[in-house]
Amino acid sequence: MNQKLIICVIGLPGAGKSLFCSVSNELGFSIINMGDQVRKEIKKQGLSDDAETLSKMMVKLRKENGRSAIANICIPIIKKSQNKHIIIDGIRNIEEIKQFQKIGKVISILIINTTERRMNFLIDRGRKDAPLNKKSFKKRDEKEINIGLEKVMKITDIKINNNRLTKEEFKIKSKQILLKLIKK
Repeated sequence: MNQKLIICVIGLPGAGKSLFCSVSNELGFSIINMGDQVRKEIKKQGLSDDAETLSKMMVKLRKENGRSAIANICIPIIKKSQNKHIIIDGIRNIEEIKQFQKIGKVISILIINTTERRMNFLIDRGRKDAPLNKKSFKKRDEKEINIGLEKVMKITDIKINNNRLTKEEFKIKSKQILLKLIKK
């Protein structure tokens, strides 16, 4: 069969999605980061890529073009790719998953981590959209959940609890899951 395997990686900011994606990349998967698609739009418009602008643009794109707007931006990229193994990083609602199901076999993976660990990870990562404090971090989580993330988190195919794992343990667990999915 010629169908692409599209793995949708789901989780709140800082849960470990980027690390999962780097493991996927080492295994030959193509990675499409939905947040990067929003950042491209921000750059096109000459705006700052801080957390607030990113959040507002994400909401604006979905409001103007429907809840699957960012998935729709990703679909041509997936179709063009010669790779049969695709990772989508940053799913935020069920409508996005439904769009991807139209073009491939979709498996959703939820990565879970504690608020404290997620916040520390984002601060350590050093991106412009890192939280300034617990209040701004909680506000960011609420926005993510309100977009539809909570519903998607409830229907995932696979859950990875990254709460007590070391970075190395998480990488090993991620690799094992990905290798099983490739073999199916």
